[in-house]
Amino acid sequence: MTNEKYALLDTDFISKMHLIRKDNENPMINRIMEMPGYKFYCHEQIHIELSRHNIAGAPEWLCKMKSNGTIICYDDEQILDELENVYGASASAMYMQLMKTACEAYRKGYFEEKFQCIRQLDYRNVTKADFLYNLEVDCDLIGEGQNLGELKTYVLLQVLFIMSGEQIYVFCSDDKNARNGIVSIGGVKCISVLSAFLRLHKEGGFEKEEAAPYVDAYLRLCSKTNQRTFKIQDTSKERRLCKVPCEKVLEEIFEGKLEELKTGNLKYIE
Repeated sequence: MTNEKYALLDTDFISKMHLIRKDNENPMINRIMEMPGYKFYCHEQIHIELSRHNIAGAPEWLCKMKSNGTIICYDDEQILDELENVYGASASAMYMQLMKTACEAYRKGYFEEKFQCIRQLDYRNVTKADFLYNLEVDCDLIGEGQNLGELKTYVLLQVLFIMSGEQIYVFCSDDKNARNGIVSIGGVKCISVLSAFLRLHKEGGFEKEEAAPYVDAYLRLCSKTNQRTFKIQDTSKERRLCKVPCEKVLEEIFEGKLEELKTGNLKYIE
């Protein structure tokens, strides 16, 4: 691997960035893909979940990004192949440990509850085929709508860190607990939908005039869920989170008044 920035995309981020658009041909996710210096990855589970989200064009968009090499998409077998390059015959046991770490970041006890098949394998003798079969059984029992894409993303980010030794950026859910879980794994910096505007402004030449239609689309999306404010960290010694009107925050991004935290939240510059 080279000194590029390694970035993971999750389902929620792709979905929302498809809804934030200048027009039918210009969703904001395309601007993210144009950011210089990033190498984008996702887990194959994200494609499955996008198909269930009913966001027009999102699954097809991901197919196109995969086929032209803009996004590198891993499935579980490919992850095992990468782990074999480092850990040899212990690759399956290492995947199990990475999934355990992912589950603990999501919810304590979730691994023991949901991944009983891979927990009970004899890792002194297990084959790759046996491991993948048992992993699939566990995942099928978890079913839809149970954050499986999130967990597989957590596993992949750990693998990318093992492969590269570099900080991994995760373009991820606006859910605070999900982002805190990602950060708890270590070696990770979250980029939320909101902080993506700031990152595009700083690194992608995304100026206020050009950003205006995307800002308007995001504000409309927030309005649909009755979100009127964002929580921004102030400059006090206590580092309080204060509620600031959405419109004001998005204006202040382009006025240079805000910076990112590793959780994907924003804070005022002191």
